[in-house]
Amino acid sequence: MKDEIAIITFKTFIKERLDGNTDSIVDYDLGRLRSDKLYGCPGRKFDPDDTNLMRAIYCVVFGDVWENLSWENSGEGKLRGDTINSSATFFSYPWKDEFTSKWNPPAELSEKIKTFQHTFHTIGNMMVLPDKRIDGWSINQYRGCHAEWHDYEDRFLAALYKVLTGKPDYEEDLQDFVQLNEVDFAPFYGEEGWRRFIDGNILNDYVDADYQPIIKSKGYTWWRSGYVNKQRFFAEANRYIDDSTRIIHNRGKRMLDILKERLCQ
Repeated sequence: MKDEIAIITFKTFIKERLDGNTDSIVDYDLGRLRSDKLYGCPGRKFDPDDTNLMRAIYCVVFGDVWENLSWENSGEGKLRGDTINSSATFFSYPWKDEFTSKWNPPAELSEKIKTFQHTFHTIGNMMVLPDKRIDGWSINQYRGCHAEWHDYEDRFLAALYKVLTGKPDYEEDLQDFVQLNEVDFAPFYGEEGWRRFIDGNILNDYVDADYQPIIKSKGYTWWRSGYVNKQRFFAEANRYIDDSTRIIHNRGKRMLDILKERLCQ
């Protein structure tokens, strides 16, 4: 933990917005900060994973994981927040619902999607990634638009593992981003470094007992064309929501434990 500004920002938010109830931060919808000039994204484009509140949380929780992370070194082109499990890829944006009209999901799934579009904007779904850019592209953006990953964390981590551990079939374009951000990725090279990356960023739900990445997602997108068996498609939608929700809640609670431990020192 490195930053008094981050500590003060978080403590003040808890006092002013959550009536002093630190535990309620786990389920707080960061989308509520869209117009917030103090804890949102004042002077920059709103993004729940890059709000001032999340910058403060990153510094407290992950300040010992990313050696260069600080309040001053947070944000675009530095060390930036990233949303782990996306809703838009599978279910489109809630303010422009193109999923329902295309797929006509059952009512139960529609309700689960609405709930998930709250859940995925909570702290357990936010992580840090280096943000130095190539031709305007960050790792965050590259990951989201990749033709095979489609913003799925398990698929991205499987590719990142190959780069950081020097596997022969690593993806060269992703390696370019890692090399550009090598100062920040340096502690995470090799098998031991990979373990530090997973443990430090609380991403253990994406690897097995030997820290090998596990790919569960089918990589579906709401705009998928051609023949698709709807039963399998909806089954994957339910699995993805259930698994992501479990991971987000578990990770959020672990982040809460770290916040409470470090802010009580």
